[in-house]
Amino acid sequence: MAERRQSRSPVANYLHNHSLCLELQTAPWGTGLQLPVDGDGMIVDQRLLAGYRMGVTDSAACGCGWIACYNALRLLGGRQRPESVLKELERSLVLSGRMGTRTVALPAFFLKRGCRVAVSFTLAGAEKQAPGADANIVYYLRGKHPSAHFVAFSGGVGKTPQGETVYRFYNSLTARLLPCRRPQGIESPWYCAGGRRGDRRTLAALLEPEAPLLKAVFSIYRPKQKAKSGGD
Repeated sequence: MAERRQSRSPVANYLHNHSLCLELQTAPWGTGLQLPVDGDGMIVDQRLLAGYRMGVTDSAACGCGWIACYNALRLLGGRQRPESVLKELERSLVLSGRMGTRTVALPAFFLKRGCRVAVSFTLAGAEKQAPGADANIVYYLRGKHPSAHFVAFSGGVGKTPQGETVYRFYNSLTARLLPCRRPQGIESPWYCAGGRRGDRRTLAALLEPEAPLLKAVFSIYRPKQKAKSGGD
């Protein structure tokens, strides 16, 4: 009898993804293990997330869009499980996920939450918005590879000796694999992209090895708190 084909409906995918534990999607590395998350729970390496389904494909190949939203949401102070973020973006997948997530779906994800989103299409424009933003996402079409990528990153975390703003990036394609914080009670070494300090560099340094043909930066700001009306 032929093996029954697993359903890839949004509901089936959600239930499957809900059964997974993000921190357990590890891989051997030297004498230790490689983690998909850093010590703060941010996703830093989608290559380990083949178990997470999106449409008819998996997140290791095409999951950078929802991962960028997940990480940026955490930078904004929000906490939402991976499968919930994935489910929300499922209708915005291109070719059932084979070509990732529609670019316009990412700013819409945050606008729906009351955030303000500023869009920059040049490096100079991004450097005016990104340092003071609560979270950022850069989208770029890779010049040296026929694909595109989304990367979430923080507001400014420092300056270079030349005065350029340094950011912390999450799930870039060029971060070094370094020792990271060990989970409690585990003796074997653990590694993650960026290590304990994280992937810290300038936006220009992130983009330079990719030779991008097109780029856009979404700078995201938390919703403004409404002032409470006081009584006499």
